[in-house]
Amino acid sequence: MTRHQIDPRKVSESDLARHLLAARGIQWMRGNRGDPYALILRAQGIDPRRLFPALRGAPALRQSETDVWVTVDHAAGASVLADARLKLRDRSADRRRKRIFSIDSRTSLKHVLSVDDGVCSPERADQDRLAALTAAAIGPQAMQRRRDDVTRVFRDAVKRSGDRFDLMRDFARVAVADVLGDLLGVPEAQRDRFAAALTGAGFALDAALCPPTLGMTRTLVESFDALRDLITALVEVRSAAGAGGGVPDGTADGDVIGTVLTAGGTPDDAVAAGLITAVVGAEITANLIGAAACALLDDPGQWRMLCDDPDRAVAAVEETLRHDPPVRIESRIAAEAVEIAGQSVPAGDQVVVLVDGANRDPDVFTEPDRFAIDRPPASSGHLSLSAGTSSALVAAPARLLAEVALRTLATHAAGLRPAGEVVRRMRSPVVRGIARCPVEV
Repeated sequence: MTRHQIDPRKVSESDLARHLLAARGIQWMRGNRGDPYALILRAQGIDPRRLFPALRGAPALRQSETDVWVTVDHAAGASVLADARLKLRDRSADRRRKRIFSIDSRTSLKHVLSVDDGVCSPERADQDRLAALTAAAIGPQAMQRRRDDVTRVFRDAVKRSGDRFDLMRDFARVAVADVLGDLLGVPEAQRDRFAAALTGAGFALDAALCPPTLGMTRTLVESFDALRDLITALVEVRSAAGAGGGVPDGTADGDVIGTVLTAGGTPDDAVAAGLITAVVGAEITANLIGAAACALLDDPGQWRMLCDDPDRAVAAVEETLRHDPPVRIESRIAAEAVEIAGQSVPAGDQVVVLVDGANRDPDVFTEPDRFAIDRPPASSGHLSLSAGTSSALVAAPARLLAEVALRTLATHAAGLRPAGEVVRRMRSPVVRGIARCPVEV
């Protein structure tokens, strides 16, 4: 029997604690047996790159000790992400949201927690529909039209930061929250509450696969509920304003909520689009900026290359998406029996793509472990932010904000250098979130 995630709001605190400890225990025990995927989920300071060689070669898709099908093969990963029979959610698990996990020989753990009822992980058809509804607000062309405004936000963030600051706390997260607040039409009076909730809600991407602590879980639930309440209230105000949803003249480049309503979306569509933009968009964008800056500063030659030609910021973002992606694990559930890379996968089984491993496939990328912003593009490209992932909806904002952030740093803080140890967030195998990154000019 397979156990999927519970909703922490629907169980007692003691049951929640037992669930988290049991989930942690099973990952720990399987990791002690040397299973690479279990070690990655444990997120105990082991660099995942050290584990990829054990997963390469034939078969391209293999079943781990955790009873999960895993691949680091680029072609197999692309096939998994494109297969409509592999779902982000198991609908049959919805009725088991109160059934906590226990360690025994009959059950296998797939997912750990869910706080969003699947809102932030829509299936492909819903993703495509939301993408069409939000295109005039956060599609690639719409984001390019916002470039000047985004640049102003990041430039102001650099000026406020001074000569010594934390790249994540004082620059990336602050600026991303400001831009997303604009994209969602959050009133100025609620911006501080919005920004605080973004950081705590970001745990949701990791909590699906790696059990957080009880304190982290409380923060996650409180932050997500605060964002949902805020966005729902904004949708109600816009809906009451009429069919135009509050977008001036019903034109493009309005905020996400108004644009969805103007395009004929329902209030539920607007809430879903708003939550994905906030929860997924904030976390992957801030970490994409942090990862890119860290990789560049670790290699002074690469940093000088960007400072000498800030137009290389686009290439630097794409290389970061390949080398240090903001979403490292894509999990799917087989809705029916399928064959992937020559392996028969039964219905209900979990299939995982280790995106950072597939993005370093030596059969696709030359010197895959080297970060190089002048790398010639591979014909097949990396798998980050690709179609079929929940992060695809916010791919355009993430790319533009990261590009502008790097361009701003290279232009206005060319003397930037590390000023201390980079600290990764605990229990964060999916995004490997950067908690601290001290720098100085």
